[in-house]
Amino acid sequence: MNDSFRQRNTAFFDQIGRLIENSPLHDAQRNLRALAHSAAGRLDLVTRDEFDATQRMLLAARQQIDTLEAQVRELQARLDGAAPDASAAPEDAWR
Repeated sequence: MNDSFRQRNTAFFDQIGRLIENSPLHDAQRNLRALAHSAAGRLDLVTRDEFDATQRMLLAARQQIDTLEAQVRELQARLDGAAPDASAAPEDAWR
């Protein structure tokens, strides 16, 4: 693009920006933004960063739970394999 065209576009958009800033539309936009912030403040919303952090914590907890469940299964299998024979006397189980 040539510089003349770019300068005209820039001037055009600058002029539109100034017109909007001085118009009731700008005030309405500001009022709507304030209303939206007020409504959002009354809701139980979280930021994306808070959501992502919580999701990472839950994933880490899920992995830890999976590891602990595997350890419990392994220990239970050892106990089941080392269980005394039902016909043995109870005092034999402690030897």
